[in-house]
Amino acid sequence: MRQMRQAGSAVKGTGLAACLLATLLATAGTAVAQDADPTKLPAPVLVADDDLSAALETGELSEAEYALERARSIFRLARVRAEFGDVAAPAPHEATLILRDLAARVQELSGGERKAAKRLLARPPMNSGDVPIGNGWTVSEASNSPLCGANVCIHWVATSADAPPLTDVNPANGIPDWVDLALSTWEFVWFQEIDLLGYRAPLSDLSSPDSGGDAALDIYLDDVGSSRVFGYCTSDDPNATDPNIFAVSAYCVVDNDYAAIQYGTEHSPQEFLEVTSAHEFHHASQFAYDWLEDYWLLEGTASNMEETIYPLVDDNVNFLRFWSPLTRPSSPLDRGGTGNSEYGSWIFWRFLEEKVAGDPSIVREIWQRADAAFPGVSADDYSLQAVRNELASRGLTLPEVFADFGVANRLRDYIDAGTAGYPIPPRTRTYTVGLQQRDTGWRSWRINHLATRYFAFRAGRAVGGAARLRVAVKLPQYGARATLIVFRSDGSVSKRRLRRNAAGNLRSIALFGPGDVKRVELVLSNGSGRIPLSSCWNDRVEPFFSCFGRPLDDRRVFQLRATLR
Repeated sequence: MRQMRQAGSAVKGTGLAACLLATLLATAGTAVAQDADPTKLPAPVLVADDDLSAALETGELSEAEYALERARSIFRLARVRAEFGDVAAPAPHEATLILRDLAARVQELSGGERKAAKRLLARPPMNSGDVPIGNGWTVSEASNSPLCGANVCIHWVATSADAPPLTDVNPANGIPDWVDLALSTWEFVWFQEIDLLGYRAPLSDLSSPDSGGDAALDIYLDDVGSSRVFGYCTSDDPNATDPNIFAVSAYCVVDNDYAAIQYGTEHSPQEFLEVTSAHEFHHASQFAYDWLEDYWLLEGTASNMEETIYPLVDDNVNFLRFWSPLTRPSSPLDRGGTGNSEYGSWIFWRFLEEKVAGDPSIVREIWQRADAAFPGVSADDYSLQAVRNELASRGLTLPEVFADFGVANRLRDYIDAGTAGYPIPPRTRTYTVGLQQRDTGWRSWRINHLATRYFAFRAGRAVGGAARLRVAVKLPQYGARATLIVFRSDGSVSKRRLRRNAAGNLRSIALFGPGDVKRVELVLSNGSGRIPLSSCWNDRVEPFFSCFGRPLDDRRVFQLRATLR
């Protein structure tokens, strides 16, 4: 059983911990679904299919050694390349998971490697006399640092490349304006995520070797832009290396100015600070639930939090354009590993907020089901399990919701999809049905779990205005759904879920005359989330899925046929 948190790592807030524990104890009689084998850590983030990942796969590096070298590559890429060859530079947003992997494995290292790991994980101040690697300040903390609010303290230096702009105009209070801005931003994010949305506050760091002087959440300003990093949160909680404890404290690091020369001009320095703070603060809160959760839950919900708190910035739309259900719909939603698909999954959490619940509470309630902080009492579901159970509590099923998700994506049916430039999912195939070829015949396609394929049917030449299109579909047994979308010439759209007939097949007839209809589309979705519990946390083959298990319903055969009538 996991051990209760020590007093030094209690949840912040005078009465919050007691109220939370009382609530959890009141439900202690309910079934507990343990999400992890406490003797196994989640597989480390691979970042890329490079020589460093190859060294892990061949056994040249242990997982702890790999985590160390991957963390080094954030700050000292040339050194890692000199030893291992073709090593990819981590993406600017990957530092949190990379450093998490290392923090959880420090005790598996020894000698100089353990010392190097601790220097990588150390806070920027030179409190130990040994400058931290990469993010370490080379000068002492400013004399009037930190600047603290009700919940957060901002730490900075007044000289060196790590110093923020020293302009002190508004207000002229002896504190650099950027430091004032950082504090107001993080306090605002705290208010939004903790006080309004109801997430758990980050745990106290008083038990850490360097707590920053008190139990407040510590934020350090540092020139992380020189390492191509936006910001990160990690942990120096002494409990981080205990495999039986899944909730730890955090501290965070953000850039000292978000200068355009390092970050570009797509957004202003303040906007970069805002969305980075919303994202990283959510990680600090997640660490109070289960810091070893699945990639797509950790990064997807943190990326969605950017949209929730700062909906006008839209920096996270870039994740949608790279690898997401909008650009690669045939890739499983819960995929994690090389390619950063876990970040693009944020659109699913946005869908749940906008289309299923109508407010952000549903994502918080999923995190409450994933909570592992109170052993034997917390629900401790793994990510997909938490989603299924939360939907069930609302009278919904994952296959139905996932099918609706696929349709919403195709139609870009989101509040800011048009203004923010969400990509449109690609079609797998377009068929022309007309007088020359009235019948496509049965066509088979394989679809993985939590994946979608889109098909279009267009009328051929000389098809009359009274034409009808009959679409027939044969679906696999578990989680499969089919939806027909009719795009009319007047710009209107109609949707229809196909239902099984007595023979187990699905059929639907739609208007198809070119005067009335531009095209008919078929959305085939595999909404199965079946993963044997016996495989959870045992399968280490990339790409990774929920609970690092092996889904049962990948590559299921879907059949479709369209006939002109």
